[in-house]
Amino acid sequence: MKSRARERARKKRILTVAAAYLGIAVLAGGIFALALREYGRNHADEDDSNGNEVIGISSVTASDQSLKQSLETSPEPVLAPTATPLPTATLTPTPVPEPSSQYLENLSGYDAGEVIDSGRIDESNLNLYFTSVSIEKNDDVYNRIIGKSFVDNDDIALSELRYIKLLHVNFNGECQVGELIVNKSVSDDVISIFETLFEDRYEIEKMHLIDDYWTGDASGSDYNSIDHNNTSAFCYRAATGSSHLSKHALGLAIDINPQQNPYVTIADDGTVRYSHDNAAEYSEDRSLPHAITDSDGAYRLFTEHGWTWGGSWSSPKDYQHFQISG
Repeated sequence: MKSRARERARKKRILTVAAAYLGIAVLAGGIFALALREYGRNHADEDDSNGNEVIGISSVTASDQSLKQSLETSPEPVLAPTATPLPTATLTPTPVPEPSSQYLENLSGYDAGEVIDSGRIDESNLNLYFTSVSIEKNDDVYNRIIGKSFVDNDDIALSELRYIKLLHVNFNGECQVGELIVNKSVSDDVISIFETLFEDRYEIEKMHLIDDYWTGDASGSDYNSIDHNNTSAFCYRAATGSSHLSKHALGLAIDINPQQNPYVTIADDGTVRYSHDNAAEYSEDRSLPHAITDSDGAYRLFTEHGWTWGGSWSSPKDYQHFQISG
């Protein structure tokens, strides 16, 4: 009896151990199968060195084979379309034109009486705007004066005259173009004087050739020019109230702001007589604006260059008039 019992116990132990080993084997097999499946999934698309597809192990279970087929026949994933990047706008700066020179290079193209913006004047190079040129037959200046302020004569040749273009400050404080004709022997002095007057902002209302006020003869044209308060120089004519040639006829005299600086005669009783009605108040009151006195800038500059002033004469007095010996 005891031997049978021991035999049954021994068999039971054997079965128990066998069952345990079997369970361990089954568990290990499952783990191994899972590992194979994962390996096959990860290496499904790899090729061996001969170009053959490798799926981990060539012989697998039916379920693994099914998994392989499923992987092979699965549609390739559809990738979302990649948005084409918009071109980046390149801002091209608008080219800025090279500014033209701020300053005028000369007074070419500007006529007497034209006002010029003071910002266009190069104050450090004023000589650009104070020029003297000879007068040639049939040039523009010649055509303006021939038969008027200039006629053929034995006293002054065309070659002895110079046309000056310059700047002056008008009664409004603006830069204005002016012109004169003078004797070539004094042209440099005249330019120097008027350039300094411009720097000092000395005011002159206008400065045209007397030919712009021509009435048909020299005497009448001189009167008309004075009535318009025009500053002028050359005109081939006799001196006022005389049969002798005026210094103006030789280009050796200049009249400045004649309305404010009239030609007057003074009688023995002190009565002042004048010819132009617009000069009435200036004939006796020499303290008014633009009246030339011996403390005036024009007086100082002309006399420094050797000119004499008509306002220093006893009678007549010609306050507008500066002259020099030739």
